[in-house]
This record gives sequence, C-alpha cells and structure tokens, in this order.
Amino acid sequence: MSILDALDADDFEQLTLVRDPESGIRSAVAVHDTTMGPALGGVRMRRYPSHADAVRDAMALARAMTVKSALAGLDLGGGKSVIDAEPTRANKDRFLPVHARHVASLGGRYVPGADMGTDAADMDVLAKHVPVVSSRRDPSPFTARGVLRAVVATLEWSGTGLEGRRVAVQGLGKVGRSLVGLLRDAGATVLVADVDDARVREARDVAGAVPVGVGEILTADVDVLCPCAAGGVLTPAVVDGLRARALVPGANNPLSGDAVAAALHARGVAHVPDFVANAGGVIACEAEVHGCDDGIEAKIEAIGTTAVAVLDAAARRGTDTVAVAHELAAERLAARAAGRPAFPAVV
Repeated sequence: MSILDALDADDFEQLTLVRDPESGIRSAVAVHDTTMGPALGGVRMRRYPSHADAVRDAMALARAMTVKSALAGLDLGGGKSVIDAEPTRANKDRFLPVHARHVASLGGRYVPGADMGTDAADMDVLAKHVPVVSSRRDPSPFTARGVLRAVVATLEWSGTGLEGRRVAVQGLGKVGRSLVGLLRDAGATVLVADVDDARVREARDVAGAVPVGVGEILTADVDVLCPCAAGGVLTPAVVDGLRARALVPGANNPLSGDAVAAALHARGVAHVPDFVANAGGVIACEAEVHGCDDGIEAKIEAIGTTAVAVLDAAARRGTDTVAVAHELAAERLAARAAGRPAFPAVV
C-alpha cells in the first residue's frame, strides 16, 4: 500500500514531510487523530533503510498513539515524528532546531516528546521553538511500571502469579532496564538479551538477570515475553517458534503485521497489545503537559484492568486482542466525536 493510500485507509488527518537542503534534514510528522485532544507522540531519531520506511514508521506509530491514548482514558490524540538520521550529537545539533520549527508551524496540533534516539535534553532544544513539549522528565520508568501491571494482570487472568515465573525481556534500553528491576523485585526469574553486551552484564550483575543470546530470547521457554526493543520483531516465523505463554510488549509495534495477532490467537498466546501494555509513558506525559500528577497512579493501575477486559472479550468472541482493542478505542473516539462520555468503565 502506498503512503497516500495509507493516509486514506487509516483515516489520517495530516502528514507533514520536512526537507531542508541547508541542514540536510529529512523528517516527517504524522498527526493521526485529534478527536480526544492534541496529538501527543515522541520524536524518533534513527537511520531507516529508506525515507519511505521512515514515513511509514511515523504513521504506524501515530495511529498506535491514538489507540493508546483512547484506551488509557487520556484527553490526547495520536501523533509521532521521525528524523531519518543516526542520533549522533552532530546530527542532533543540525536537525533538532529545524525539526522543531516545523513542529511549531502546526500550531499545537502535535505535542512532541522523547522516543527512540531522543531524550529529555533534546526536548529542551525543541522547547525553545515549540510552546508545549512533553518528556522533559524521563517517561520510561512509568512505561515500565505499566508493563509490569499488565504482566501481573495477564498472569492472574491465566490463573497464576508473577512470583517464580520466567519472564524474557528483549532489549535493555531505558524501559527494558527499568522493567528488569521491577520484575526481579516482584520475584520473577528474568531472562535478558540486548545487542549491547555492557547492558546485559549490568542486568546480570545488578538485577540478577539471566543472559541469553539475542537470537534466542524471542523463542525462549518462558511464561511471559516482553519485547522492549525496536518494532516488527514478531514475524510469522518467530511466532511459529514461540514458547512463551503470554506476550506483553514494552516496545511499540512489535508485530510485523496484522496477521501476527491472529497467529498469536490461534496458538493460544495471551497477548496484551503494546498500546495497552506500554501506556504508562504517555500517561506521565499527559500529566506533564497539564502540569499535574494527580491520577497517574490510578491510570497506570487501570492498565491491568484494560488488559484483562481485552483478554476477556477476545476469549469470548474467539478473535485476537488487537482487533478487540481497536474496536474499543474506536467506540471511545466515536463517543467523543458525538459529544457523549468517551470513557465508560471498562467491563
């Protein structure tokens, strides 16, 4: 499907492509839906195989942010932006101010935050040009806490608890590292893998994690798999070899395509969609944007309630959890557009 076709098929409001010959930047800002409020989403900085891949990633992530915010009960829409470049200091010095000026031209429709390849210091650069910026505090610990809540809820839904269970964490970035500590504190045995050997050693030495190979972690014999690295890692081939009984992602868009969700359902894997499990970060960002932390804990706790509601509905209907979660989010968006309460209790 072409990018233009995807704009129509996924009902996007806006896609802005940035090209500046003087700096050399190539970036994109995707605003999927602002029904609930301004489109909040991170600024991702990485080198993509092609610029078309970068734009598609921005769009996929923006659409997921719409669903994530709707399911978490937030007054935010879904957006994302990507800068197609390695996140080096030199590239950030050249590209971030240019990207920020283009974000500012959207008039507040898109609220940027930190993401893969960017951090709170980078958001300080954007804040010189953009009136509202999130993630000036690190949202990753909140993301990890939400994932932990989803893991616990999923295991309880399956009839067991977290203590003594085996959990695999793929990727030891900020979210993965935080999650490992939380899981160990809760009594789980944690298997870890990362392309950075130093991160693996730290997880082993500090948190007592068990290192496994990068090529083995996704198909390890565990109770729960938590992908916390780049998206698209769960391909049909990986799912064929999956031994985890539950999948609770910390990463965005871990499935390589929609068919993978159906394959997980067919294999009987208890799958909590990423946009349910990892909503803790955007919950913290909403509080930061509004300047008030009241309600953060209750909303993170509610991630578990939403996870169970989605698992229950999918089991009753004999369908995959991604389809169920998207339908619930669509109902909430439609209710808000019609002027009805958008956030009924999840049952």
